[in-house]
Amino acid sequence: MKSFYKKSLLIIFITLILIEFFSFLSIKFNLVSGNLPSWVTTHAHKEFSHWHPKNITFKNISAQCWVSTVSYNNYGMRGTDKVKLQKKKKRIALLGDSMIENIEVSDGLDIGSKTQKKLPEYEVLNFSSRATGLADQIDIYNKLIKKFNVDDVFLFVHFNDFINNSINGNSTVYHRRYDYINDKIIEIEKDYEWLAKYNSTFKYFKRNYSIYLKNLNTYKVYLHIAGILKNKTKKENNSSIVLDKQQDLEKEYFNKYKVYFDENKKIYDFLKKKFILNFEKNQKLHVVLNIFPFSFVSNDELTDDEIFIKDKIMPYLEKTWSDVDFIYPIQSAKEYILVNKIKYPYFSWDCDKHYNINGSEFISNLIFKKMTDLN
Repeated sequence: MKSFYKKSLLIIFITLILIEFFSFLSIKFNLVSGNLPSWVTTHAHKEFSHWHPKNITFKNISAQCWVSTVSYNNYGMRGTDKVKLQKKKKRIALLGDSMIENIEVSDGLDIGSKTQKKLPEYEVLNFSSRATGLADQIDIYNKLIKKFNVDDVFLFVHFNDFINNSINGNSTVYHRRYDYINDKIIEIEKDYEWLAKYNSTFKYFKRNYSIYLKNLNTYKVYLHIAGILKNKTKKENNSSIVLDKQQDLEKEYFNKYKVYFDENKKIYDFLKKKFILNFEKNQKLHVVLNIFPFSFVSNDELTDDEIFIKDKIMPYLEKTWSDVDFIYPIQSAKEYILVNKIKYPYFSWDCDKHYNINGSEFISNLIFKKMTDLN
């Protein structure tokens, strides 16, 4: 019987090696993409809405126009260095969404890494995470950042923060956590039933340990095959009715900026006050409004939705945070573009609105200048 088990294990082991070998050849000869989708770097989190796996490096994360290597440390922050709670240097915390997590740029070239190189006398910790809004970032601040006794916090605000945690937001990506009913802000419970299933013992084990298989060639081949099957199913199910409904839903989502402007303002005002009330008095807060491609062009070249964001949402955010150290670097960005002769899309990719290498350099310079001026 022992001999049977040994032979079975040996056969399974050899089979897995052969599958990995042939998967490697498939990628080597470009039969299958060797890249990973961006979604492998994040998962739902019961305290922060979304967070990252710990102690791992993902190679060849990609989109249509970029490929990167992305690492997360022992606390799940974007970065290659392990950190300890006890500090030996002054600390800077970066807090934002996907713009500052910056997975579009490889380790060492991302915003957090570049800032660290420019400010070696500080320890720079990047707590930013994709698919989060201000309500989620308050949780990250309270439940994680406070543990590290940081000295300066850079909160990066994005125009979609205005809607991310509102009942009027995109439920497929963000947790819609607040509503405005009868002149009151109402907190909506997160989908605890879904989260309970997501964080069941089996799924937790599977998710947190299978994550280390995602750099295997076999996993990439699996994604390729799964993608083909998914696209085939989509084509079979697609009809003009389905497409029309999808387009209506997309239009409805984007119009919510305008349609629910007043309600979302009240929700965001509430969240801003909550953040300030929770903020440690011995820390310095710097709020930075992210920069976007449409900030550099006239309204004649923009859609109605982009014009609304540019003319209504951005000024609203600037006014809302005007009672703290607020930084809106659009003029500095225009000067930087002119001096460095950077061409469109300036600080973003052709296929992606997140910061590219020029954006990473600019934002890290901005943080460096602010800290230098303070000292």
